[in-house]
Amino acid sequence: MQLTDLRNLLPGAALAALAVLLVGSPSGAEEQPQLMPTRDVDIAYVVTRPHQPTLRERARWSAAERLERVDGPGKSITIFDRDAKLITLIIPASRSYRKIERAPRRPMEPEKGALLARGAESVVAKLRCVDWSWTEDAETHTICATADGVLLRLVVDGKTVIEARSVSYAPQRPDLFRVPPGYAPALAPEGGLAD
Repeated sequence: MQLTDLRNLLPGAALAALAVLLVGSPSGAEEQPQLMPTRDVDIAYVVTRPHQPTLRERARWSAAERLERVDGPGKSITIFDRDAKLITLIIPASRSYRKIERAPRRPMEPEKGALLARGAESVVAKLRCVDWSWTEDAETHTICATADGVLLRLVVDGKTVIEARSVSYAPQRPDLFRVPPGYAPALAPEGGLAD
């Protein structure tokens, strides 16, 4: 898989969830949001990026294992392991996978220590959420997250980038977050094994 392929996968896949715990406001009195689901959940998203067709993605969370699986367009599958800072790309077409260690922070995740400002409450996909905003690289990012850490919407500079269409709380099978049996490590762009 080429680096450009990875860049194309991550922006959409990266919008499915948040993982960084943040510090409080200077006074310490203002609450900060829960940024990772605290229970298993299955979310259908619509992703809108400039000058590109709208995409549909499905994100599933294993709260106990702190793992996220994103099924994107073209049968792409990405598994995010927050604790290990590891991304696993599963490529069904070639029955292969690629692991990327020290995964960078995703665009919709605030930097560690960022202060988020609480905004209005909304209802998205029939669930109540609260807007939380921060500024990064001169852009205003606003997420709408439920009290139990489900990302329902991401807005960047007033434009909705991702929005949940449906949310289903249910136990997620552990095998969804593993490389399927019989899959082999993919070749890295430089020709070596990517594992």
